[in-house]
Amino acid sequence: MSQLSAEARHTWLLALILLIGMALRVGYAMQEPTLVQFTGANGGDSAGYLANGAGFFSGKEHGWIRDFPFYNSNLKPAPLYIIFVGGFQVFLPDHEAIIAIRLVQSLASIVTAYLAYRMAAIIARRASAGILAAALMALHPALITEPANIATETLYIFFLAAGLWLYLEFAAGQANGPRSPWLQPVGALALSAAMFGLATLTRGVSALFPLVLALHILWLGRHQVLRNWRRHSLLLLVAYAAMVSTWTIHNLLNWNRIVIVSDQLMAALWRGAESSDGSPAHNDKLLLEGLDGSASADCDVDCVSPHSTENYINKIEAIVSENPAGYLALRINELAYAILQPYGTTPFGAVSVMQASQNWLVNDRSLDDLLQVLRIEGFAIKLATWVFHYIGIGFSLLGMLWTRKRWITAAPLAGFALYTIAAHFFLLALPRYLFPIEIVWLIFAGIALAELPERWRMRRSAGRGG
Repeated sequence: MSQLSAEARHTWLLALILLIGMALRVGYAMQEPTLVQFTGANGGDSAGYLANGAGFFSGKEHGWIRDFPFYNSNLKPAPLYIIFVGGFQVFLPDHEAIIAIRLVQSLASIVTAYLAYRMAAIIARRASAGILAAALMALHPALITEPANIATETLYIFFLAAGLWLYLEFAAGQANGPRSPWLQPVGALALSAAMFGLATLTRGVSALFPLVLALHILWLGRHQVLRNWRRHSLLLLVAYAAMVSTWTIHNLLNWNRIVIVSDQLMAALWRGAESSDGSPAHNDKLLLEGLDGSASADCDVDCVSPHSTENYINKIEAIVSENPAGYLALRINELAYAILQPYGTTPFGAVSVMQASQNWLVNDRSLDDLLQVLRIEGFAIKLATWVFHYIGIGFSLLGMLWTRKRWITAAPLAGFALYTIAAHFFLLALPRYLFPIEIVWLIFAGIALAELPERWRMRRSAGRGG
């Protein structure tokens, strides 16, 4: 009876955490402006996603929507988010479409918090770890505010979390037997591959991650945890390739164009090497340098395109060969900043809380200056974001250490963080691009926070016994 009541308490507590998290997301999203998202001048990337989304369902190869051009025959980003926001615009007016997108993204975000609960519970084998991981996810300021943005992060993180959870169910099922009658390990593996395919079609950086999971399956086979590891790894890769190939087939049939996920890989590699990149217009100017007079930013077949693969390769080779030490220093510094700087603080004011605090510490540290720091626009929400981010990183490292013997289920989650960091050593690294690994930090942090009291009690008991 006590066990049942404990399970009931965990269920009610989890439901309360998720309900609060959903209310915070919806409350924040509903007070944000809507129509500004559609304007090219103020909408930024959001305006581009919305225009391309509406254009995708227009039935036209090329056109203009709200003074923003779309090219269905040459769509460069990964397509799924564009299709996602475009679908709402087919059936709803502009204002209502933004509200609907934000509500769906808020739901996806809170489901991600639930998936964090499941993953932490699988790894730690205790519900309390899952409850703490879900609480960190549900109450993290950046995860609360992000669903209001017309951007890929929320959907990408949701598909990643779904794929990782399903893969952990597969790995745990192979080690300990099926965890539930409705989700057999092989089915979980196939669904996991499909979720990773959807994640890659949302943002292409995860394209090679299933190869990391295939290595994990090989590892399971070598340690006698998994029989027929070749068949399982083949299932993972074939199911993943089938999902990702849908975009390739679409382009081949409709536009006679071969594209795998996205055309932005070389651009991201070049921006990772170029120290003076900036706005699209500025980047076009940099790419045009050294090309002949027939080059132009909007190039047709009869001229040299600054955005060609050959030009990107030449630019990268020139940068690296001219100053390899400078290239390495740039990549290390940019990557370190992207990891250590929390994402989600800039909407609450341009002044950096961290920089202002550092200035106060190195100067006279007067009370008046401290009060000025506390009066910075958005101080409380920015400080909370920093606290959650560093609690996540600090305790996650502890959680990874304490779960090292549970490598069957812990390794894939840690592997995603390492894969993302390694990918962005070469690709352009921004806090926004490293934001998806926040879920890894928070899951392992929840595991560590749940285990910390028990380890403290064990240490005290050992001390008394000695």
